[in-house]
Amino acid sequence: MTREDTLKRLDEAGRRLVGESFLRGDVELDPDEVAEFVSPLPNEPTGDLERLDRAVADVVSSHERYETDMDGELAEEVHRSLDVTRRVAGDPGLWHWLAVVKYPEFVRHRWKFTSEAAMREKFLGAGSDLYSNALHRLWWIAELTHDGDDYSLTRTVFDNQTMVNKVFDRWFARYQPAVVAICDELSDEPSWVIDETTRRFNHALTNIQLEGVSEVEARELVRQIVDDVR
Repeated sequence: MTREDTLKRLDEAGRRLVGESFLRGDVELDPDEVAEFVSPLPNEPTGDLERLDRAVADVVSSHERYETDMDGELAEEVHRSLDVTRRVAGDPGLWHWLAVVKYPEFVRHRWKFTSEAAMREKFLGAGSDLYSNALHRLWWIAELTHDGDDYSLTRTVFDNQTMVNKVFDRWFARYQPAVVAICDELSDEPSWVIDETTRRFNHALTNIQLEGVSEVEARELVRQIVDDVR
């Protein structure tokens, strides 16, 4: 039976508990102090947190620090474990709670501390920036690339960090037909083709209404750009 744990959010005021020592992993937060700033999400969506706990623990224990292939192994489990709509996933507080309260060890295991600003983004990013928060990016990329129970395109995307960087840091990254088309069409291309094609694709979409572009039309546009780039 699937567990139904109530998902929570870290309130805005709770962000002030996250200092550089926490980001570096030198200190952990006092659970009693954090609890004051944690509350259920509106309408109390649920998730199977026991399943997600196991998945995170398995990934952390089976990978060296900062290995990028942790993303591909965990994304499907993050997506399957959280029973949330895109509207709920747009609440930054959910991802701040998961990163700061539930899984800080994963965030630090996956991402090297290079600066306070960069690490703060991995814990406290989210919202309109798909690429920032360490858990938020996994859920959203899986959400935009899975097809029912088929997560093969999700795994393909995470096997290529150039694809992750160049597609999901663009403004069109929330429009699923464009994301599926460009990820699928570029899956076998070298990094330099992905880099230049996503740049030109992004520019081309500035001249047309994105919501009016079908997946078929997006694929045709990508193919034309790839032919020009080569």
